[in-house]
Amino acid sequence: MIEFPGTEQEVRQLERFLTATEKEAPSAELEELRTRALAHAERLSNAVSIGFAGEFGAGKSSLANMLAGADILPTGPQHLKLPLVIVAYAEAPETTVGWWNKEPKVYSGIALEKAAADNPDFISVGLNTPALQEISLFDLPGAGALDDTYKQTLELLDYVDCAIWCTNGTNAWRETERHLWSKVPQKLRDNSLLAVTHADLPPVRDALDRVVGRLNKEKDGMFRSVVPIGTPVAVKAMEQEPEPDFELWEICGGQNLAEQVLRLASDHRQHDLEAARKDLEQDFLPYLEEISGPEPVADVDAGGKAVHASLESALPPLDNPILEDWLAAIASIYNDLRESSEIEPAAFLQSCQEIVEDFAERLDSGAEIDPEAGWIPAEFEKATDLLLLLQFESGDAPLKDAISILAQLSDNLAWAGSTVASAPPRTGT
Repeated sequence: MIEFPGTEQEVRQLERFLTATEKEAPSAELEELRTRALAHAERLSNAVSIGFAGEFGAGKSSLANMLAGADILPTGPQHLKLPLVIVAYAEAPETTVGWWNKEPKVYSGIALEKAAADNPDFISVGLNTPALQEISLFDLPGAGALDDTYKQTLELLDYVDCAIWCTNGTNAWRETERHLWSKVPQKLRDNSLLAVTHADLPPVRDALDRVVGRLNKEKDGMFRSVVPIGTPVAVKAMEQEPEPDFELWEICGGQNLAEQVLRLASDHRQHDLEAARKDLEQDFLPYLEEISGPEPVADVDAGGKAVHASLESALPPLDNPILEDWLAAIASIYNDLRESSEIEPAAFLQSCQEIVEDFAERLDSGAEIDPEAGWIPAEFEKATDLLLLLQFESGDAPLKDAISILAQLSDNLAWAGSTVASAPPRTGT
């Protein structure tokens, strides 16, 4: 599985620099440093944006739907004229209507037709899909190199980090497409894929090796790689019950495309992260040390020490029985870790999930928390789902994410307090 590099530590350092220098005497040097630091913080805090572009009928909206895991963008011949549509993460489904020169408007749920009637400059659709926390999808209007629509495509591509140009496999990579794409900045071309769509159709499938061979010879300087995809088959494969048809998903190109997109976005995030680290080391932290002294060194070495350090930063028990039980429960996990020389990520994450699930059930009664904290049980339920998903990832990042989840839940319980002081202690495990 392709991992996204964690950015939390670097974002905290950037925010510390910005906060510490906010009231410093203005100077050209400081202003330039703050501008760079703010740009780094915004890039590392936002999802990597993937733009889907192509000529009319190339299948880009279908491809975006497939990767979003939801059939929300209209496909094929349709009368609903849409501007740029952004599919991004949101706690609950919502549709935001946006203009470049005035305040946006928000509708609950997926409301593309209602949004289009407002004649917006762009529409943003929010979905509660975990993958969208790392990437956001920009579905650009169809383009044609022989009319003015290509100008809009080029303008909108300025807003994306990476791109997927969709070319119809029945007549792949026409001269009009090459003409338009040649006007895209080289930096974006280096972070782009050429998706050969309709690869499931017999005429395309029969000639696919020859077509992909030709495009691979022509991709240098234009795209990172060429990826054929039969989108309808990929969607069908993932909709199979009781579980997706993973063999069909791989055969039709879905697996390869998904991996290529995630690798593209992950590499872009790593590039941004390295640029931020370089500026932190060479400019921001030395400047900060001059005005406020050195930053305390945290114990963040790998394995158990990082976990134990996170435990030490947890909130102390208050006059709050459920919080005390909660902290005792998670402390038991860390105590087990202290007795082991190695962390077993899967076992640790499973233990975290089980404890969070138990407390989610306990909180459902609402009797042990402040009436105004009715949103907290839902936070525990969402945390249960996130911890389950983390068990399918590898590396150290899932462990750090789990620690952050537990710390946030501790904070929530401390805020909620307890309305039943006499409640008998329970471990929640």
